[in-house]
Amino acid sequence: MHMAVTRSLEDIRQRRAETRREFATYLGITEQTYRRLLQQDPSIEGPTRRRVAAKLNLDPMLIVELVPPPTNGYITQLTAAIDEANRSGWFTYDPDTSILSDVPVPIECPPGNATDSR
Repeated sequence: MHMAVTRSLEDIRQRRAETRREFATYLGITEQTYRRLLQQDPSIEGPTRRRVAAKLNLDPMLIVELVPPPTNGYITQLTAAIDEANRSGWFTYDPDTSILSDVPVPIECPPGNATDSR
C-alpha cells in the first residue's frame, strides 16, 4: 500500500540544508515570494505554485503551503457527514485487506463545524 504524505516547504528546505535565500533562488522565486508561500498567501498565482512544485518534482497537493484551503461549502458537507456518522455509526476500513465493515461501529469524531478555525 502506498500513502502520500504532505510536506512543508520548510521541511524540504531544511533537509537540503539551505538558507531561505538559497532555497528561494533554487525554486526560481524571490525570498519575499517564499515568505508569502510560507504564510499561505492566497494572492500567489497558480503558475507560481505549479512552478515551485515542478521544481521539487512533486504534485502541488503534496506541499502543505500549496494546498488550497477547503471552501466553506466543503466544510459544511464534511461536518454534516461526520455528524450523521456520529449519530448512526461509522464503518471501519481495513487498509491491509481493503474490506469495509458490514456493521457500523460507535466511534465519536470530535465535534466541529464550518465556523471553527482551520
